[in-house]
Amino acid sequence: MAGAETVAQNGKWTKWRHIAGLIAAWLAGIMLVLSVLGVWNPPDLVLLWRFFGNPFRDAVVVFGLGVAASWLLAPVQNEAVQRSRVQWRIGLAVGLVASLIAVGLFDGFFVQDHRVVATSPDGERRAVLYDPGTDLQRLHLWVGPGLFARDFGDLGKPCGMSTITFRGNDVLHVWTSYGEWDIKLKPDTGRPLAKLGRTCSG
Repeated sequence: MAGAETVAQNGKWTKWRHIAGLIAAWLAGIMLVLSVLGVWNPPDLVLLWRFFGNPFRDAVVVFGLGVAASWLLAPVQNEAVQRSRVQWRIGLAVGLVASLIAVGLFDGFFVQDHRVVATSPDGERRAVLYDPGTDLQRLHLWVGPGLFARDFGDLGKPCGMSTITFRGNDVLHVWTSYGEWDIKLKPDTGRPLAKLGRTCSG
């Protein structure tokens, strides 16, 4: 009787392990697709950039889920017979370690923070500072509602103390310690018609 109960428990564990493995593999595949879309991002969707725009962080998640899926779906019971499973697991583990190292080395090259500093009267356009308060800060323009907002580009670097406001829906006013600029936007699309100068004084 005890042996039958043990077999039943093992069968139940195997079933749940298989389900968990399938979920991990499914999530890894979805994350891989989202990562490619986030890095490529042809429509410049803010949502993709924010959550899937860092390929190294994405790789950590993909390889981590891959390792979990390989352990759950393809357990190694005999290394001599199941060499391919061992090789796959080692390859995924190496990928995970490499992506973690890449995050440590290169994560600083990606935007770490952003702040919405001005919104147009109609609520459709937003001026956003990337890496605000640092030497890397850049001014971007987001256009569109919520999940469908698009990044319409880098407008340049506001130097030093700055105040950014909208003058109506079609003019973005930028004041800094070095001067003032009005960046006109296309009324129909919101695309900027100019940018800040290459130097702090324009």
